[in-house]
Amino acid sequence: MVAIRNRIRRRPRRAFVLSGGGNLGALQVGMLRALVDAGITADVVLGCSVGAVNGSTFARWPDPEGIDRLERFWTGADAGEPVMPGSRLPPLVQLLRKGDSLHRPDGLRTRLERLHGVEATFEELVVPFQCVAAEVDTAAETWFDSGALVPAVMASSALPAVYPATTIAQRRYLDGGVVNNVPISRALELGCREIVVLHVGLHGRPDARIRRPLDAALQAYWVARNARFANDLAHLPDGVEAVILPPGDRPDIRYDDFSHSAELIERGHRNATAFLAERAEAFERRASAGALERIRTGVRSRGWVATAQRAAIDPEGAVLRADDSDATAGATTEDGGPDHGGPGDPGGTTDSGLP
Repeated sequence: MVAIRNRIRRRPRRAFVLSGGGNLGALQVGMLRALVDAGITADVVLGCSVGAVNGSTFARWPDPEGIDRLERFWTGADAGEPVMPGSRLPPLVQLLRKGDSLHRPDGLRTRLERLHGVEATFEELVVPFQCVAAEVDTAAETWFDSGALVPAVMASSALPAVYPATTIAQRRYLDGGVVNNVPISRALELGCREIVVLHVGLHGRPDARIRRPLDAALQAYWVARNARFANDLAHLPDGVEAVILPPGDRPDIRYDDFSHSAELIERGHRNATAFLAERAEAFERRASAGALERIRTGVRSRGWVATAQRAAIDPEGAVLRADDSDATAGATTEDGGPDHGGPGDPGGTTDSGLP
């Protein structure tokens, strides 16, 4: 643990932040390949839920061969013991069954142990990695960064109702998405100045129509989870940049359907590659300018907050950077296009560069 923290402390510059998203996490595999292809590296990897599955694997093998391992992990998700055994029962009937979850976690655990090894630890990883879970009894956001790797990833991935809580050292944990689905706040705590966000878009968004009380409950959960992401974006400290890779439009597939993984991986790679290529010149220009050293959070306008809210759900991706020189600068795009904040609105900057 000390070695990992020392490595983070020496170079707390760029974080890859991988969100939760269930079977849509296959998109992140393609995004990671695009980042590797572009030569963009991470000083720390932070994961939530399926982002912990992908992030831990990338942190261990942060190279093309590691991406190949992830692709095999995903495209084989329906082979052998399934991650989520299928059911012929309608989803509503499944939710009304007795028991603590729809599925047992055995399939996911077996695959993770096969991938990393039963005795794998955080200390073995090439890139420092942390994952988040929600402790049940204290309602606390809990981060794992040392010790046994697979149990921590299982805790981060224990999606409520789908999987049972994971018990570690007599404490129960649920999916990290309950408390911090896109944990850019952790990257800020570690002092990172560049945050590359790999999230999967409007995953889990329920139908806007309310036909039964369950619909209203699911909608409220989705709003709360995504509001945290938008709020964190709205409060980026000055000089910190968030690059949100494009998830594309939400595919219409069941939560337990892993048969589209290869297609999602390809889509994630295609979208991220195009997004990064369009900004390659800006990346190089910002890199030659050097790092901004001062961190402060200015007062953000409603226009800046609205920009952040849109960025949190934009299928085309976004780049947000709070203006370090003047917290009241207008929200603009680098190409001189229309801003998101309205004339005269103070706030930050939407840009197209990664330092």
